[in-house]
Amino acid sequence: MKRAALPLVLLLVFTLLLGGCFGQKTPEDVVSDLNGTLGKMSGYKSQAVLTMQTGSTPMEYDVQVWYEKPTNYRVALTSKQRGITQIILRNIEGVFVLTPHLNKSFRFQSGWPENNGPLYLYETLAKSIIDDTERQMKMEEKQYVFEVKANYTGNRSLTKQKIWLTEDFKPTHAEIMDSSMKPLVKIDFTEFSFNPTFDKDAFDKDRNMTTSSLTAIPTMAGANGQVAQQPNSQFGVIVPTYVPEGVKQGDIEPVTRDGVRTVILNYKGAYNYKLIEARPTEASVSYEQGMPVNLGFTVGVLAQTGENTRLLTWELDGVEFTIAGDLPEEEMVNVAQSTYGLGGK
Repeated sequence: MKRAALPLVLLLVFTLLLGGCFGQKTPEDVVSDLNGTLGKMSGYKSQAVLTMQTGSTPMEYDVQVWYEKPTNYRVALTSKQRGITQIILRNIEGVFVLTPHLNKSFRFQSGWPENNGPLYLYETLAKSIIDDTERQMKMEEKQYVFEVKANYTGNRSLTKQKIWLTEDFKPTHAEIMDSSMKPLVKIDFTEFSFNPTFDKDAFDKDRNMTTSSLTAIPTMAGANGQVAQQPNSQFGVIVPTYVPEGVKQGDIEPVTRDGVRTVILNYKGAYNYKLIEARPTEASVSYEQGMPVNLGFTVGVLAQTGENTRLLTWELDGVEFTIAGDLPEEEMVNVAQSTYGLGGK
């Protein structure tokens, strides 16, 4: 009898072991649950710190995201280096990049963030996991850790990303890496909540242009309490330190347009483009098409104006810059980033 019972005992133990193994969720189960969470949520609020390795000195942002289904977005990006907050806002009127302390806004029609959604948006992280059939997953300290492809147009050096999610699918950390697996962009989430409630005017442009509605907008007052004056219309020429291979700088043209002093730097060669520098008085600018681009020190607006012609516009210390030409997006960003920290000549 004992010998006859032994196979039954072994079978029972083997069955229990198999049950334990198959009781664990497979990557496919986890992705299915993540997809369900994404579909059922009505929105979210998050707070995070974004670090961009754009050169020798990392640039850091405090990032606050509000999302209300289906299309309302408010992203407040506060540069720790510059102490300036900019807001990317999407509502029924369109997409805006707001710079409240300058009372300046860019408005444009855009597919953002469905097209080229940034790392700090939860749905961008979730969809990159869901869409990558070659994803890798492991458990690490009761968190799901995914390694997936990075698909960020305009920066071909970003090839892989790792994403950390809690067991209830809240993000805690993410990294985007180059081909050598060196992290170039990191984000640490300090707060995250699903299905929050929002004020009726939370995504209203006028409310978000006022400092009273924001918690991170810097004051422009000086030490004596006087409001700091914006620079006057005279400024030196700022020459980018980066020039694409096969391109040479040409003439510098000072011109006046509608009473605004403007400087145009011409570049020719493998790419042909102009860099336009001005201090315009208009508070708002509209574009038919475009999308916000995080340049590391500020948020720019990228617009496609022709089959092979683009505009990238950004503001830095009161100067409005525009690159216009046939540069690829990645090269435009490189040129723009090389203007940061330069004085006029």
